[in-house]
Amino acid sequence: MFLEDLERRRRVWEAMSYLFLDTETRWDVPFIARNCAESGYDDVTLERIFWIEVFREAIGNMLSIFGEWRALDLGEATLIGRAQAGRVPWLRRQLWGGMVKSEWCSVRTVTQWLRPLHESQRMQLTKALHWCGRYYFEALGELPFGISEGEVDAVRELFPDAWGRYEPVCRSMLLRSEASTHDARAAVVERFFS
Repeated sequence: MFLEDLERRRRVWEAMSYLFLDTETRWDVPFIARNCAESGYDDVTLERIFWIEVFREAIGNMLSIFGEWRALDLGEATLIGRAQAGRVPWLRRQLWGGMVKSEWCSVRTVTQWLRPLHESQRMQLTKALHWCGRYYFEALGELPFGISEGEVDAVRELFPDAWGRYEPVCRSMLLRSEASTHDARAAVVERFFS
């Protein structure tokens, strides 16, 4: 693997690995997607990187009772080897792929939205989608931790359109046990940008 491709790959590996943390990661989908969009990799290559390289290396964190909830330490030499000669881990994907499938599908969708945008537009839409996700998955009517009113105001005009596109994506990431809470969650987001 050439050094330039390795640098691109590292950013994508790191971003994708966030889906395997032992904490709430669904609101990170827009930032993961932004890294995928900015990588220059096409959808087929991103799919291969996710399932062959990152999934095989990172799924163990989700299966561990002591899983990491901050950045994963991925084995770069192993990832490089899989990138050069890997194959789809069919059985492992069948057994545990469902743990990240909806989030990965959401990343792919948002990546396609972000790809054609100019860098500044991409960053603004990423922030708007992220904050919609934070309200949807966490906030319960309060300003999510780590977000200031000034940051929200800077992209507030993007929220109605962003939420209109992102609502079905967020709904698709709900767990079965959360499905009945969609309307209440959506109402929180809609109050947030009104």
